[in-house]
Amino acid sequence: MKKIIFLLILMTPFLMSFAQKSKKNTIDNGVAFYIGINYSKPTRTEFEKYISVVSDTMHLTTSIIPQTTYGLNLGMTLRNGNWEFEGGGVLSSGIKTQSSNVSKSNFASLSLSTIDIHFGFSNYILGPLFIGADLGAISNGGKLQVNENTPISHFEDSPESLNPFKGYVFSVRPKAGFFFPFKAGKYSGIKLNVYYDYGLSKYDFYNSHIFQSRLINYTGSTKSSLNGFGAQVVLVIGGN
Repeated sequence: MKKIIFLLILMTPFLMSFAQKSKKNTIDNGVAFYIGINYSKPTRTEFEKYISVVSDTMHLTTSIIPQTTYGLNLGMTLRNGNWEFEGGGVLSSGIKTQSSNVSKSNFASLSLSTIDIHFGFSNYILGPLFIGADLGAISNGGKLQVNENTPISHFEDSPESLNPFKGYVFSVRPKAGFFFPFKAGKYSGIKLNVYYDYGLSKYDFYNSHIFQSRLINYTGSTKSSLNGFGAQVVLVIGGN
């Protein structure tokens, strides 16, 4: 993530110069679909504390908290001059992490997934350079598997929940990036941007049946925030 941000900073002077010499390439309007890939490094503070307690209880040798997620982007954009409006979604998942205790008698694995739906706008402030913000909802899911070889289990089945918003966090997403058209003045090309998700709410990971099992009598916070940096690279397919 830091490398991507550093690269964007290095490219900015060149792109500003390019923009000043290419005003004739301005895209006035257009409608486009996009598809691409997403990288993010979310932080779920309270949930991560809970997983740390799970690890300590089972005496695991390494952490089972996934550090990064990768996903597929799909959406639609509408551009009018320097303004661009976007609606889309991202399906992401983290690589499953697993660990055991020294004797291999206890085992646990964790995989996380999110569905992100967002709407927002961008403003092209100088040539291909844009800044903007999105509002959206991020649904949190996943699978926690535990296998204990002890006389008394530390886990129980999670309660059922019919709440369709049980794993959702509402968020705001400031973003910045560049759009490189394949042909001057055409609304098709490559767009890349970095962003930061700031959760406006918290989700209940403990009581909402997101995972099939839970630690018995957990006394810490059962609702978690979600924040974090991300990056996207998408192919924009315009109609003009």
